[in-house]
Amino acid sequence: MKKIKLLFLFTLISQFFFACKKDGELIEAKSYGSITISSTTTADVGLLLVDIDGKITDTLKAPSSVKNIKAYTGKRKLKIYKPGKASTPIIDTLFSLKDNKAKLTFLYTGSLKIIGGGYDGSITPAKGNSLVQFVDLEKSLPALVNMKIYEVYFNDAGDLLYDEVATVKAINKTSFSTYVELSPPKHGDFSIGYYYELFNAANNKKLVDLLTDFPSVLFDPQTPVFQENKVMSLGIIKDPNAGVFTTTIIYDTQLK
Repeated sequence: MKKIKLLFLFTLISQFFFACKKDGELIEAKSYGSITISSTTTADVGLLLVDIDGKITDTLKAPSSVKNIKAYTGKRKLKIYKPGKASTPIIDTLFSLKDNKAKLTFLYTGSLKIIGGGYDGSITPAKGNSLVQFVDLEKSLPALVNMKIYEVYFNDAGDLLYDEVATVKAINKTSFSTYVELSPPKHGDFSIGYYYELFNAANNKKLVDLLTDFPSVLFDPQTPVFQENKVMSLGIIKDPNAGVFTTTIIYDTQLK
């Protein structure tokens, strides 16, 4: 009887062992990773559902939300949509969760979707400098615009002057531009900040003028005063109340 019991036990152990093999290799246990989702939306968009591999795992809240979501490593199907709108998702993508982490950043306004923005660490500015990038959110502007950025300042006599400091090419409506690095203003207390002009990329026609439109590069929601060691993703907009061009902060990161 003991021999039969031992044989039966040996058979079970053997079956378990071989069941754990595939093509001669042991099947490894599934490992987990983390998906970081950063979203910026308009307040009237409401909640957005995060669906991974056909299962709702979390909710993004307007106007901005950052989520770290646990998921299996490997290829994952990610969809983000408004409740009841699974068939028309805002985000519908297949990605590979490698090194136990992945990142998705997007802007959604209800009529506009832009993937990207935020600091990806690909460029490190010099100490004290800041990085800015742009996307065109203004419907009245053409599909592609070029930008010239100026430092505007007063001289000792009180005259308003400006120096060109940077150029950003081919700013579009669906993705963020490359970063441009800005340094602390050269004119110190006489400086009033950074401002810009816009040109039609197709024919170089000036669309937004520095001295008549006075469009600002905002480092804070209320002021264009330069701030050191920041990375900013900015949207070009026209203020509906003041009727002037400016920028709105979509993402910003303070570097250490």
